[in-house]
Amino acid sequence: MTKIAVTGVTGNLGGMVSRLCKENGIKVRNLARNKEKAEKMGFSDVFKSNYDKSEDTVKSLEGIDVLFMVSGSENPNCVQQHKDFIDVAKIAGVSHIIYLSFYNASKNSVFTLGRDHYATEEYIKENSFKYTFLRDNFYADFFVNLCREYGEIKGPAGNGKVSVVVRSDVSEVAAKILENPEKWENQVLNMTGPEDLTMEEITKLASKYLGKEIKYIAETVDEAYESRKIWKAEQWEYDSWVSTYTAIAQNEQSGVSDDIEKVLGRKANSLAEYFRKL
Repeated sequence: MTKIAVTGVTGNLGGMVSRLCKENGIKVRNLARNKEKAEKMGFSDVFKSNYDKSEDTVKSLEGIDVLFMVSGSENPNCVQQHKDFIDVAKIAGVSHIIYLSFYNASKNSVFTLGRDHYATEEYIKENSFKYTFLRDNFYADFFVNLCREYGEIKGPAGNGKVSVVVRSDVSEVAAKILENPEKWENQVLNMTGPEDLTMEEITKLASKYLGKEIKYIAETVDEAYESRKIWKAEQWEYDSWVSTYTAIAQNEQSGVSDDIEKVLGRKANSLAEYFRKL
């Protein structure tokens, strides 16, 4: 029987995937940095695991065939941490990595963290794993949360478009793939919503469904860096926040894929559908 491990179960997406697998009768080993927290959240068969080469991490992957790997928490050493974890997976005999990557990831991605995802994808391939890359676009949930919390979206996105994807759709795709991982070996699947939207269109929908006026404020790149100084952060964080919008401005996040439908047999949820379910 194929042995499956799911990382990051105390996080949003990893947790959703693990729960869906359980509902669907797929047995998984749950990996978490904080074992106690994961157990308190109701997960069983939990192993302590970090994106490193520690003894705990080595043990957590022993006997595993298929690994669902969410990207690690954003930090400047993210790629090295991913590589350490992938090295351990290789030693442990993992044969197939399903990695949650990023839409249009490349070494020259405008969105700075997209470059980290590309480097991780390349390392997985270099190490001769069978792979499935789920390339997420920006989450609809992220923009909706901005609208609810701040009553506006502001950034240098211009009139660029983004095919935002609903996070729960991505978790359903991952869980479905884990039912029959072999079917999806050595494939790149693009996780997008069913439509391209500008920031103006997103805020218009938000205004309609949230029942209050939500504005899009177009900033220059300089203004965007300046306005984000109200949060104390490191330079790489400011770069990632601002490049979320410059990537959209350059239409790097536009384009609609039917890969979600290919896996689930139904269309991806639109932003309006997501709002209706809130």
